[in-house]
Amino acid sequence: MKNPLIVLLSDFGETDIYSGVVKGVINSICNDAHLVDLTHNILPQNIKQAAFILRNTVQYFAPETIFVCVVDPGVGSERKSIILKTAKRYFIAPDNGLLSYIICDDECEIYELNNSKYFLSDVSYTFHGRDVFAPVAAHLANGTEIKNFGKLIKLKDIVTIPPPLFQKEAVHTWLGEVIYYDSFGNIITSIQAKDIGASFDSVQDDTLKTEGWRFEISNHIIKGLKKTYSCAKPGELLAYSGSFGFIEIALRNGNAAQTLNIKSGDKIRAIKFN
Repeated sequence: MKNPLIVLLSDFGETDIYSGVVKGVINSICNDAHLVDLTHNILPQNIKQAAFILRNTVQYFAPETIFVCVVDPGVGSERKSIILKTAKRYFIAPDNGLLSYIICDDECEIYELNNSKYFLSDVSYTFHGRDVFAPVAAHLANGTEIKNFGKLIKLKDIVTIPPPLFQKEAVHTWLGEVIYYDSFGNIITSIQAKDIGASFDSVQDDTLKTEGWRFEISNHIIKGLKKTYSCAKPGELLAYSGSFGFIEIALRNGNAAQTLNIKSGDKIRAIKFN
């Protein structure tokens, strides 16, 4: 690979040494690699959030990008470590469902990482991100063929998780869930705006709001669907279609997640009135 790009996704957080050490290992093996931090702020052990973010961001990275994904509550157990090759990109991760939402039956190859030649010499029980995933990514970036890292395994033999909750409850009512909240406290849900017919495609006036919608979350009712934050009054909760096309809940000039005491997995209901 020429000037390979390696993207890191983890729940390491920003205050500990873990993400820095992973980068050090990669650079010590492939000093031509370009490293990008997608995020290290996945909620601890939240595999669904990591899978959701991965699915909705891969399109913004060039072909042959290598993703190193470390949200790994089963580290040191009998869970497999895997590398997935799609038509365009590579993904290195624990076999715990993290790659569930990017798997395509007709395009994917999956290998179990079991060739210790490409690991660090002393593999710990608690830090496979450093000792297994990082060196494998670096060797892949250096041109090692994917088949050299281990044995080919079938798609049916890897762990998958269910898709985020999204179901139609009635003719104009949908139920979804909170996937996560960002650093601003904006709440990202599993409800895609297009799937419920919520669109601002023809709206030119930024102050305009769409009436006829109601969103119920954490015992709060939010009326209307707004185009952007400035359409709400300071201190007002608002619902809108976020940059990735999912319904989000925000608090103008505030933190909606803290105000509503939101947790990942909390339910949200969208209701459309005629």
